[in-house]
Amino acid sequence: MRNKKLASAILSSLIVTSLAGTPVLAADSTNGTSTNNVKLSFPDVKSDYWGIRHISKLALEGIIEGYEDGAYRAENSVSQQDVLIMAVRMMGLQDEVNDMTSTTVFPDFMLVDSYARNYVAVALQKGLITNEEEKERSASDKSKEKWGQRKASREWVAEIVIRAIGKGAFAQSLSQTQTTFNDNNNISSTSLGYVNAAVALKVVDGFEDGTFQPKGAVTRAQMAAFLSRSQKDLTSLPAHAKKGYLTTLTSGTIGLMDKDGNTSTYKLSPNAVFYGNKNDTAIDPKELQETYEVSIVEVNGVAYYVEIVKDELQLDIQEGKLLKLNMSTLKATLDDFESYDLATDVAVTDTEGRGLSLGDIVTGSTIQLRKSKIVKTDKYTSIIVKQVPVNKTANGAIQNLNKDSAQITLLDTESGQPESYSYSSALVITSTDNSLADLNSLHVGDTIEYTVKNSEVVKIAVKKQADVGVSIEGTLKDLSDDKTYLTIEKTTGTPLASYLLADNVQVQINGLATASIYDIAPGDQLKLDVLNNKVTLITVTNRSIENLYFAKIDSYNPTSKLLTVTDNSGNPHAYKMTENVSISYAGTTLPFASFSTTFTTGKYVDLLVSKNNVTQVKMSSQLDGTLTQLNLQTNDITLKTDSGQSLTFKLQYAPTVELANKSNSTLSDLKVGDGVSLILSYDQNIVTKIVTSKIALYKTILNNSNAKQITVTDEANTSYAVSLDNVPIIKPDQSTGTIADIALDDYVKLTFKGLAVIRAEIVTPIRGKVTGVNPANSSLTIQDFTGKSQVINAGTNFGVKLNGGSDYSFSAIKVGDRVQVMKDASDKLMIQVAAASKREVDNYSSVVNQMYLKATAAGDKTSYSLFPRAYYHKGTDIVGPASFVSGDQVTIYVLDNKIVEIEK
Repeated sequence: MRNKKLASAILSSLIVTSLAGTPVLAADSTNGTSTNNVKLSFPDVKSDYWGIRHISKLALEGIIEGYEDGAYRAENSVSQQDVLIMAVRMMGLQDEVNDMTSTTVFPDFMLVDSYARNYVAVALQKGLITNEEEKERSASDKSKEKWGQRKASREWVAEIVIRAIGKGAFAQSLSQTQTTFNDNNNISSTSLGYVNAAVALKVVDGFEDGTFQPKGAVTRAQMAAFLSRSQKDLTSLPAHAKKGYLTTLTSGTIGLMDKDGNTSTYKLSPNAVFYGNKNDTAIDPKELQETYEVSIVEVNGVAYYVEIVKDELQLDIQEGKLLKLNMSTLKATLDDFESYDLATDVAVTDTEGRGLSLGDIVTGSTIQLRKSKIVKTDKYTSIIVKQVPVNKTANGAIQNLNKDSAQITLLDTESGQPESYSYSSALVITSTDNSLADLNSLHVGDTIEYTVKNSEVVKIAVKKQADVGVSIEGTLKDLSDDKTYLTIEKTTGTPLASYLLADNVQVQINGLATASIYDIAPGDQLKLDVLNNKVTLITVTNRSIENLYFAKIDSYNPTSKLLTVTDNSGNPHAYKMTENVSISYAGTTLPFASFSTTFTTGKYVDLLVSKNNVTQVKMSSQLDGTLTQLNLQTNDITLKTDSGQSLTFKLQYAPTVELANKSNSTLSDLKVGDGVSLILSYDQNIVTKIVTSKIALYKTILNNSNAKQITVTDEANTSYAVSLDNVPIIKPDQSTGTIADIALDDYVKLTFKGLAVIRAEIVTPIRGKVTGVNPANSSLTIQDFTGKSQVINAGTNFGVKLNGGSDYSFSAIKVGDRVQVMKDASDKLMIQVAAASKREVDNYSSVVNQMYLKATAAGDKTSYSLFPRAYYHKGTDIVGPASFVSGDQVTIYVLDNKIVEIEK
């Protein structure tokens, strides 16, 4: 024994001194994470590394090992001799390597290191390589390294792996088939079939640029992946690998059945990892189902690695409510009134895989009976208890309501988890005033108290109604005399519908700044914004109000009061004037009697016309519209007005130019598409000033109430100081606000006229947790940080982004996501999904209001600023940011690179 240890020590010394970069081969290496000398990971391979699955698997199987310092060095190139060592071990030939007593002599062109000699010898015996092939390769290889230490190429590794899994004949059948890789011509003719076979068997694939790079070096991580992926085609698995059909999976055990019906049970390590067959991302054990074909890696009867080989169910399944369980005859009767025979060793688990006894099953429970189709039997071998009868009274919010199937999904306030129940035909519903109500009064997002008996909801008491907002379009048929409701003919759904009007209903008519409910008339095309069954905003979409800008007066007859004008296109118009017409000149309102003496033939006027009746006449001194031409060579400028007229002016002098957020502007700063106002001279012949109009959304970063000034940033993160002195400030409920109402890190929509802000609207986003998603009608139910629920109908004009950056799809939003929802300057609904991550707290600094987190991987952001009104909580208990201390495990939610929520 002493001589053996001494020889081993001398050999290790020789390897270390002559080959410092050679992997350690000792089978009992325990560097990295380990349990009872079982290798689970390597210290230099992070949990999110792309190859962690394959490296962990092969390390457990004893196929790969680390270096003397415990590291794996995944990105190092793998040598040819190490490829053969790994392949031989995977083939289960380690005993043959150990039993070799004679020393193999290799030819000069195929020299290997002493630690690899027996492995290479076995590889030659088994046909993984041949002397003739390697001699031919060595003749063309210019490398000065000896054969064993040369970097293994991708095409050479493909040959070794395909031969190792016994697919050499398959490779030969593909030896004349060209690959689809861009660099197919670079693949050696002798390797072509093996590359084709490796790709077909999904052992290896190409690169994103469409190449295979056959002569490229293979890294140690890639080699682990090649071998790991090939094992599904091995005729004989490595010693620690077992394959079969899943029979049981509990929190502590896993059972497999082979193709002959023999079953084996293994302990399940608490550190066990699970993978599917779609990608290399770890999965939840719940994704495994009975009779899936799986492969495990076990050491001493304990499974540390589990992967799905085929996710095909081989089960006969019966599901229903348990009416009766006869323990003496082992029969279960379900609500289909059929009785099913149970095996004497029937396995019983809950949905989490926790083991139960047969006697634990309560009558009325929803259960699933299962028996395998692989083994012929009439008895059901497993029972999954999916739901026990629920009896409780709790608080929550309605997440989904399906009247067709009489099902309701509720978000339990205490657990924060969704629960689905059927509801009784005798369901009692009360509204917030305790009066009786019906199902039609319930809305997704309503906060309720509910009572469940035998898993059926029997009572719902609405405590707080959700804000439910929808948009409806149609034609106005009638407006009640008292202006409290209107009736429209809808474009979709029920033809006629009536809606109550909110007390402060807003009306928007393009071209009429002060529109009210009195300005709409039957025949108008309307878009209604309805909140909680009341109309809050009416938008006239076909515009009953017509603007006629810069019309030239041809004549006015004071007796008949007939006004004739010619528009910019040369078309004549005649209107009957009345004394109710508003007359305006240079900002001053004139009596109707002054019209004929002031508005003389040849003057240009702006007319406001409603249903062929002139309601307003203004002397043209300013024209508003969109810039459609600016020719600095010919000094021509063309404006398209809101009514669709195109007016062209010759710029006789360089006018003054005012742009938002830009002083000292000139004509060259203007661009086609800008909204502008042209200010005319007294005689209406010269454009004296051009003022741009702009509406934009900004984020507030500073608020100086004393100076009546805020500092904001735009989408490009450019900051501006904006004066709001004497500027009307409008709150979200359309009431008048003050500068103190503008909160930091919230938004304000500013309307600019040149350099001056003429209106500021406070935009308060909805921030909170998604508790319901309905992709069919693009609606979200959001519970904000105060617990209030609101249903948001996105309609068709919306955008979704992740953390304010990359585009995201509505279908990708899921329950539990944190979101921010608001309308941008063009009234497009913007949904931002917060980036969520689980982190460990380092410390919190109240001085700079920042949370510092420990890095879990290279490049992790470790410090975040906090949103001023962020939500900090442990469960439903609100806590302060200072309560988070070093070591706390938290989930953070980040929007615009600021933490908006921390959950402990």
